[in-house]
Amino acid sequence: MSRMTSKHSLAAVVSLAVLAGCGPLPGPDVTKLISPTHITATDMKPPADMPGVCWGHVPGPQITQIVTDIVVATPAQTGPNGEELSPAIYREVTRPQTFNEGDGRWFTRACDADMTPEFVMTLQRALSARGIYRGDINGVMDQRTLRAVHEYQTPQGLDSAILSQSAAQQLGLIAVELEKPATDDG
Repeated sequence: MSRMTSKHSLAAVVSLAVLAGCGPLPGPDVTKLISPTHITATDMKPPADMPGVCWGHVPGPQITQIVTDIVVATPAQTGPNGEELSPAIYREVTRPQTFNEGDGRWFTRACDADMTPEFVMTLQRALSARGIYRGDINGVMDQRTLRAVHEYQTPQGLDSAILSQSAAQQLGLIAVELEKPATDDG
């Protein structure tokens, strides 16, 4: 059994982009593309016309900056004729403010309809066999299971507790498409 080579994967991605009428794929993350349904490029929205494909999203990095505002501490006092009796007093207020950098990252994930108790039990067993999941095999996608999924995917570059399609394939939970072997028709 042979796996699809990265050269074939990249060709499939480029073909999909051309067929979808998209422009070139952005940035250096193009090398992380596995197949047309495993988009991992940053700042890229998933195609809407892929029925049966579910998407997960990891938000972009956040930065926190100290912002300074000037606010009115005491409003100006005016007399009955409109003359200013005392000027307004202003003060500076500093506060942290968080901003998102970029749109984050989209990836294919296991669909909600597929996350049956039997599927989750198989997921828990697969993670347990790898020493990552330490809870009951109960078929419930609880906090322990989510933490284990996150722990499994993070070293692979996906900082998410949402089970990606790629991780599900690696764990043996869903089928992997293989190239058909060439046959000699003599």
